[in-house]
Amino acid sequence: MAHTTCHAPRSTLPSITPSEEEYLEAIYVLGGRGNGLVKVKGLAKDLKVKDPSVVEMLQKLKERGFVGYDRSGVKLTPKGRKHAVQVVRRHQLAERLLTDVFGYRLPKVHDMACKFEHVLDDELTDRIEEMLGNPATCPHGSIIPTPKGTLQKIESTQLTETPKGEECLVLKIPEDRGAVERLLALNVIPGVKVKMLEKLPRGAIVLLCGNTRIALSHNIAAQIRVRERHRHRRRGRGPYQ
Repeated sequence: MAHTTCHAPRSTLPSITPSEEEYLEAIYVLGGRGNGLVKVKGLAKDLKVKDPSVVEMLQKLKERGFVGYDRSGVKLTPKGRKHAVQVVRRHQLAERLLTDVFGYRLPKVHDMACKFEHVLDDELTDRIEEMLGNPATCPHGSIIPTPKGTLQKIESTQLTETPKGEECLVLKIPEDRGAVERLLALNVIPGVKVKMLEKLPRGAIVLLCGNTRIALSHNIAAQIRVRERHRHRRRGRGPYQ
């Protein structure tokens, strides 16, 4: 019986391991779409690994020209950002595919997409995007970058900054499974309208969602991006991350 050789996904980018891609993706997200400096401890916490392991990987990525790294933290080089953008793009389009085509519920898609992102190539990613109708955001509301890394500008603000009595439209929610499961149970998802009722001590808030009063911790509420109905009244808005 003839043996068929399986080839790795085609890409215009340098060969890189899934673990290295995870690091570049995390640095890109934590650094504000690849533009900011990320601390080692913050990276270790996000990836759930120990500091020495992070330092070892960052040294490898630095030697390969993907990051600049010293005691102050780590930042993507143009080469590293280019690769990170492609990983993020694959991940977000995989999430769209899983929800829009295969009907998976939102709490599951992030972890599943983490596996998909390492096996998709550039050509298949572009075909998925075209098949899905070129979506602007992932199911959680994060903006999907173009192949060149540009982002559509969507004016928004943090939910925690919304004034009392203001109605707003939910645009983006966090992606970690625990937060998604809680927000999904409360129906606080992208596309839903909510009203700020109260701001409690320690940053917790009370919202009206439909006819239901709900409370959210500051930690979760600060990760939700919204568009206020009367957004022209206040300044300080910008494209969300």
